[in-house]
Amino acid sequence: MADNFSEQLVSRRSFLFTLASVACFGLPSVRAANSFAPFQFGFVTDTHVVHGKPDSYLLLQESQLFLQDCIKQLNNEKLDFVIFGGDQVETPGVDDANWQLFVDCAQVLSCPWSFVLGEKDVSGNPPVDKLKLYGPDWKQKGIQTDKSYWSQSPLPGVHIIGMDTSRAESTTGDISNEQLDWLKKDLEKNVGKFTIVFSHHPLLAPPPFDAGPPWDDYIIPNGASAREILGGSKDVHLAVSGHLHVNKIQQESNIWYVSTASLDVYPCSFKIFRITPQTIQVESYQISYPALVKKARQQLDSSAIAFKYNEQRPTAFADLAFGSRIDNNALLPLAAGQAAQLIDEKKLKKAKEEQSKKEQAVQEREKEKDKGKKKKGDDKKEEPRDKKSDSKDKKEDAKKGKKKGDKGDKKPSEPESDDRVKSDEPDTPPLEKTEPATTEPAEKTKSNVEMSPLDSKDPAANDAKEASPTKSDEKPEPSQTTD
Repeated sequence: MADNFSEQLVSRRSFLFTLASVACFGLPSVRAANSFAPFQFGFVTDTHVVHGKPDSYLLLQESQLFLQDCIKQLNNEKLDFVIFGGDQVETPGVDDANWQLFVDCAQVLSCPWSFVLGEKDVSGNPPVDKLKLYGPDWKQKGIQTDKSYWSQSPLPGVHIIGMDTSRAESTTGDISNEQLDWLKKDLEKNVGKFTIVFSHHPLLAPPPFDAGPPWDDYIIPNGASAREILGGSKDVHLAVSGHLHVNKIQQESNIWYVSTASLDVYPCSFKIFRITPQTIQVESYQISYPALVKKARQQLDSSAIAFKYNEQRPTAFADLAFGSRIDNNALLPLAAGQAAQLIDEKKLKKAKEEQSKKEQAVQEREKEKDKGKKKKGDDKKEEPRDKKSDSKDKKEDAKKGKKKGDKGDKKPSEPESDDRVKSDEPDTPPLEKTEPATTEPAEKTKSNVEMSPLDSKDPAANDAKEASPTKSDEKPEPSQTTD
């Protein structure tokens, strides 16, 4: 990831983000222990890119379309980076064709990006060599690692960790003791930096996956060991994951654990995080194809896993996947002991509009400044050209005067002979001094896809919200894999 960022942009963004947080939520402007400028990033997980496989409750045939649409929306935002949360592909494919297809799509992003591994990324026949396949991609992004896990500081005062929880041909995650030792040492080396941990499997499993069989097939058996290490650091504030295909926000030891839904499984969403020294703002967005979101809901409602989750009301599993309103759009305070707050979308929209206007005003001033410099430079270039033109004009006038003197015996009304000898020099009129043409820059067109926080606007989402939430005391039945 790029380490060089404009100080002016960071400074302006710092002011605007802080202003937006205070305006929307009345939060005290108190800096945390970590010192960093506000930043924002995208998180997309379980894209399952593949070619030639039929749909199940995973819309595999639409996987590439969904990823392209997601990236288009992400490019409409001024993100500092994007992280993909594992299961980027539904196995790498023959000659790694699926992985290459994913990379081709991801390279369209207008900001740096990286990824962590899920079980689908490392499963296949023959078995996948993690470092051989994915090592060059990490190296290309400036991540120097001889392991399948990594860390980097993409911004001043900010540190990110990419863990490897993947096991080939298994939905159960795993973290080796070697990786846990590395995690502890890495945190010690980066004391004082705002730290975010990314993993495919959630380090803190949400209900019902934390309730024992059969759901424990999808978690990390030693996740508690990882959380103990993270909890011992004052710098870790956020852990983001995928794998379970559900939206859920939880907190433990003053660390926010955010589980994110899949891109090609209902609700077909991804997340954007906007972080200031006071808060973490979480926003969820859906792909921009309502009919396909509805199809994904129908596929999930009729799936085996939905009936095993609740045989009497299989639609309850889609409710679980969608999550509550606060699981989708929330403000997470960094101060200890404070609960998550539901984002007031009207205030958020107003704050974003004000931020956009201020940034647009700055851009217009920069354009006018550049325009003035360009005009001044063009005027300087015109001067020597005009002198040369004047000299040429004088020569032309002298030649014309000489020709007229040779034909002085002719009457003014008498036409000249057609067979006269023409001059080697063309009779061009004097050049007039003209101002350089200036072209106004075309107005930036508005994207056809307007991002809006994930809410109950989608018909499928409305169905999910109208259904009563799953009771916590219901005992889930055995299920097939979610990944």
